[in-house]
Amino acid sequence: LPASDPKALIETDKSIIVLGECTAICEKIYSSPVPLVYTRHTARFLSLWALTLPCALYSAFSALDQTWATLPATSILAFFLFGVDELAMQLEEPFSILPMKY
Repeated sequence: LPASDPKALIETDKSIIVLGECTAICEKIYSSPVPLVYTRHTARFLSLWALTLPCALYSAFSALDQTWATLPATSILAFFLFGVDELAMQLEEPFSILPMKY
C-alpha cells in the first residue's frame, strides 16, 4: 500500500477490523453444537411418518389392484427419506468437532 495516502490506510484498517469481527462470529458458529433435541425430534417425526405411510398408500394402490406394492413403495420411500435425514445430520456437523450422540 502506498504510505502517502492516509485515507487508503484508514479504509484498509477498517476492512481488517471488520474481517476480524466476521472471523470471530464464524468461530462462534463453528464451535456451537446443534441441539440434540432438534435431531431427535426430526428423527421421531420421520419415523412416525414412515410408519403411517402404508395406511396412506394402501387406498391408492388398491384402486389399481396392486395392494402388494404398498410395502415395497413404503420401504423405498423410507430408505430415501432416512438417507436424507442422515445427510442432514452430516451437514449439521461438517467438521466433526462436536460429534452428535444419541
